[in-house]
Amino acid sequence: MKTTRFLVSTFLAALATLFFESSRIPLLPRVDWFLIAVAFQSTSGDFSASTLGGAAAGLAEDILLHPVRGANAFSKALLGFLLTLVSVRLVFAGAIVVAVALGVSTVLDVVIVNLLGKLILKTPFFFGFEDTAGAVLTGAVGGLLYLGWRFPWKEEWRRRQRRRLR
Repeated sequence: MKTTRFLVSTFLAALATLFFESSRIPLLPRVDWFLIAVAFQSTSGDFSASTLGGAAAGLAEDILLHPVRGANAFSKALLGFLLTLVSVRLVFAGAIVVAVALGVSTVLDVVIVNLLGKLILKTPFFFGFEDTAGAVLTGAVGGLLYLGWRFPWKEEWRRRQRRRLR
């Protein structure tokens, strides 16, 4: 189950990244789809699976987008461990909490990757408006996906069917 969760979420994150990076949709390329996949993997509560899944998702992101190989892999593995720690200790009760956790995780991801770029490539450390917008968008999209995942679709469908029969 955990392997399937990892494979499906990482594949969908890569597909979403490739699709939205190549499309002309204005805001969705800023969303960190791989971090959303890592957050989904960390809900299993298994530290090793979420850490290894985060490393693999980050490596896939490095191959697709980033010049420093391994920076996102390290960052996503660390964030997978931290998100699992949070999900084991706290109960995420709602889309707003998930959105805030993803937004904070995105900021941490950007800071870690920028620090690694500064250490390895001697690039300047820069955290700007685009990074803040990416954190807000990632949190919002993750919260909406969580809301759609947890919504009682079957009960809502039955309620609408009963209303039509009256």
